[in-house]
Amino acid sequence: MNISDLSREEKLALVALTELAVISDRNITEDEVAQIDEIVTTLGEDTFQELADEAEQLFADRSALKAFLSSITRPEAREIIYGTVLSETLADTLAHEQAGFLEWLAGEWNISLQVETESAPQNP
Repeated sequence: MNISDLSREEKLALVALTELAVISDRNITEDEVAQIDEIVTTLGEDTFQELADEAEQLFADRSALKAFLSSITRPEAREIIYGTVLSETLADTLAHEQAGFLEWLAGEWNISLQVETESAPQNP
């Protein structure tokens, strides 16, 4: 499953979270811009802008966004959305406010985080 497989509501959740996690940071890095560009390319510029405008109207505060995010139920979609947003936010230092919201979302969506690290070569 990938972003293009998401339903319209799931895409709205992705765009809303992207706006919250990255664009609201006001300190957007080149890596974050590249990742947002990937989403825009996948969704299409017009669709992304339409969803961004809708998110701005619907989610005037975090309570409204949280209520909407709770309605996203498909586990595969949750993983794609969460992973994409987490990847975007990790491209820069994760602000405390962003971290708290993503922690809430991981709990709400029952997403377990696993950090994969490369194994260092062992000396014989």
